[in-house]
Amino acid sequence: MQHIPRYKHMKSLVPLAILALLVTCSLPASGQTAGYDLFQTGSGAAVDLSSIGLGNVSLQSYPIQSSLGNTDTIMHRTQDTVGGGSTPVEVTALFMKSASSVTFQGQAVDVYVTINKSGGVIPTSTLPQPDATSSSGTVTVRADGTFDSSITVTADLIFVKAGTSVTNSANYVAHQAAPPITLASTNSTWSASASGGYPSSGSFPSGGFYPKPVHNGPHPVVPSSCNNGTTLNTPVNSQTTAAKGVAGSQTPRADLAVRACVSVVTAQ
Repeated sequence: MQHIPRYKHMKSLVPLAILALLVTCSLPASGQTAGYDLFQTGSGAAVDLSSIGLGNVSLQSYPIQSSLGNTDTIMHRTQDTVGGGSTPVEVTALFMKSASSVTFQGQAVDVYVTINKSGGVIPTSTLPQPDATSSSGTVTVRADGTFDSSITVTADLIFVKAGTSVTNSANYVAHQAAPPITLASTNSTWSASASGGYPSSGSFPSGGFYPKPVHNGPHPVVPSSCNNGTTLNTPVNSQTTAAKGVAGSQTPRADLAVRACVSVVTAQ
């Protein structure tokens, strides 16, 4: 019997290993880790304030901060859904404003709708939430690129003197928890890669899941983007960020940013 040297036997296995790697890499991505979804609220959003005599108040998007582009809503999927499955989801942030001022307690006010459960990553000086609220639900992800979701949202209402800043509590006329609403979607689509211009952030990593929900409710959303006046920036610490495995992080990070939106300065 001919003896085959050990190193030659191992060498013959190399092409097979490379082939297996290529096959594996060609398969559709199905491992989605816990992460964050960045959205901008679309047209038609409103909050029902009939209980305090204001009726249905139309809302408009209010971007949270420039590094997140036009993001006004951040959802947090708290568990992995490798190959599909269900995960709890929480509302990390929400920032909206009444489309026009309304009369409340005998004076003109702007109504802000806010949630800030970011653990300090987004400071309350940027996104205030003076009242305790709770918002949560479930997202069920399927490997065929569809998902279902049901999320009950209880935001905070802040009434400020018309034309004044919501970040200064001296401008407050009143504040209270909003009536809860449920946002539901069935057979909405998701992708393992971001659409062009999506403001992926190391503070709020996606985990390889980019949803396009069609909500049956008063809060329609679309994926965020770096809107007019902003562009995408890749800082030098992006490799360090990836090495630390931030994509599967359960906790937002204030000290990291992979591809954030930055303001574009136009020469005069």
